[in-house]
Amino acid sequence: MKILTTTLLILNSLVLFSQEAVIGHYRDYFGSRLYLNADSTFKYTWNFDMLSSWTKGTWTIRQDTVYLNMVPLYDTVGVRKLDGSEHDSLILSTDESPERITQIQLAGTMLAGGGQNRQAYPEKLVFKKDRLYKLRNGRLETQKQKGIGSGRKWDPWYFKSDD
Repeated sequence: MKILTTTLLILNSLVLFSQEAVIGHYRDYFGSRLYLNADSTFKYTWNFDMLSSWTKGTWTIRQDTVYLNMVPLYDTVGVRKLDGSEHDSLILSTDESPERITQIQLAGTMLAGGGQNRQAYPEKLVFKKDRLYKLRNGRLETQKQKGIGSGRKWDPWYFKSDD
């Protein structure tokens, strides 16, 4: 029994250590930022010029792989049918405060193109040498990629950032 308890304590400390090592703020060269919090929540943001998007959720780590699971936030919009009846509909919230919005607000949001998940968040990343790597076809993305609006190539991974 003592051996089993000792083994479980050692394994538990290794899991906690790996989670602690990955906690922090990351960014890449393509406008993405990822905040992995100690309470196993995350926030992903993407900004480019006047466009932006965000996603919030929970994260877990198994061995060297970080899994991100979106927790959607919804706004409620009242919809009037042709027969005059009304019903509520849910849409992904464009900001981080779920609320009831009007059809006019919905139209303005759609015209502005704002909102959650304009830029897809990475659902799975590999943690290696204080970096988070995207996977493509089961392989780490390590080849430099062209930036937007320039011929310059940039590293594709997320790196720790102080902001």
